[in-house]
Amino acid sequence: MFKLKFVPLYILAILMSILVFFQAWTFYLGTADVTFERLTGSEPYSEIKEMSLRRYKEGVISPHLFTIKTDDDQKMIEDLSKDCNMEKISVEKLPKEAKETDEEMVEVIEKSPYIYLSKAYDLQDPKKGRMCLVFRDKEHLYLFVNGNL
Repeated sequence: MFKLKFVPLYILAILMSILVFFQAWTFYLGTADVTFERLTGSEPYSEIKEMSLRRYKEGVISPHLFTIKTDDDQKMIEDLSKDCNMEKISVEKLPKEAKETDEEMVEVIEKSPYIYLSKAYDLQDPKKGRMCLVFRDKEHLYLFVNGNL
């Protein structure tokens, strides 16, 4: 029979179940694929073999750095150019927000064979355009993009 002395235990079990659900949902929303889709507006491209995400804890622009392993750089850049409206730039045109975020990233950018940056972006209102920065080292393609404030 149902006993009243176990009611607090049942309530606690229900609350713990709700907590576990929300923790799992939050983890899912933070995965690289979901974040890529949210920030670029399209699902991860078929050329992506492997992708990881690095979030920077502090920063005015809430930056994210995707490390992408792909076999077809040109197709990736073509797809990203459509989504982010990018153009090829030189190191001198690198935005100061990117330089201030991560010194190690800037070193990789300076050695990159190419650098692509969004033609127009609004760091205060990402809905008007995100800053997408694409560069490469010997092994990976990198996508640096500002998130939501």
